[in-house]
Amino acid sequence: MPHSRRRRLIAYSAIGLFVLIDAVLVTSALTSTSVDAAVDASSTPAATASVFPTPSATPSPALAATPTPTFAPAVSPVPASRLLSAVSTTAAWRATTGACPATAASPELSTDSGATWVTSNATAPTGVTALQNIFAQSESVAEFVGLADEDCAPQFVKTFVGGENYSSYPDELDVAWYIDPADRATVHGPDGLATAPCDAVVTVAPSVGDAGSAAVLCADGRLFATTDAATTWSPPVTVAGMVTLTATSTGYLAVATTTSATTPADCIGVDLVVLTADLAPTVTGCYPTEQTPAALAGNVAVAAADDTVWLWIGDATLRSTDAGRTWL
Repeated sequence: MPHSRRRRLIAYSAIGLFVLIDAVLVTSALTSTSVDAAVDASSTPAATASVFPTPSATPSPALAATPTPTFAPAVSPVPASRLLSAVSTTAAWRATTGACPATAASPELSTDSGATWVTSNATAPTGVTALQNIFAQSESVAEFVGLADEDCAPQFVKTFVGGENYSSYPDELDVAWYIDPADRATVHGPDGLATAPCDAVVTVAPSVGDAGSAAVLCADGRLFATTDAATTWSPPVTVAGMVTLTATSTGYLAVATTTSATTPADCIGVDLVVLTADLAPTVTGCYPTEQTPAALAGNVAVAAADDTVWLWIGDATLRSTDAGRTWL
């Protein structure tokens, strides 16, 4: 092979080798760059979809916060610690009560619209304690069912002289309406003991002018009425927050606690609820108070006479002549 041709072949081979080496280097650089980029990307967490909606300047209706409802605390009726019976616009009897035989029977009489009260002692002459109800007939005459201090058995006592003296009348107990705290699953009426319409009766309200009719308030908040001396009972009626019950000349009267005012006529306190003989309820008025429903249960008493409603609540004894819309 001529010498010049050999030199050209060597030169071409050198050039080809250079191009091959250069290509290898370029490929290696590109591969390194790709790896570095992949490593850099792997060092930063990838974005994921959030389980919470992203806040916006103006929340859409679907994402707007919904107010948490506030529920009034439940209150259940309990046996009364206060008893009240009115006989006129200006006169009424009242008493506090509690456990037998520790709670003396000390009825009080007011003849000046509740401005003052005169206390009497029924325990000393009769041995009665823990009064369960009051049936006042006048300023002078009032009847009571309580519990005997010896055995806490039901006892009927009466005064004809405005509380200056008391006597026991066992025969009157036989036809009286009352609840024996020892057995609240029964009701005593004119025909004797009868099964109550619930497991625990809190209050019995004998009808005015009809010996065989009465209504009962149960510990579960239900109301029942009877017109045949507790032989049968009406379907139950429930008035939310009811804490006490009494009878009137046209039906019944109740007090129910309330923790919200829904109309301008309402208030936060206690509602006055008028019930027909069939227990159809109508809220007619309200008395404002800051006492809680739990504090009011068992500690409110209501009565009615001569179109006047009496309410004993807290330290006040109040009267209303317009069904509880205003108070005196």
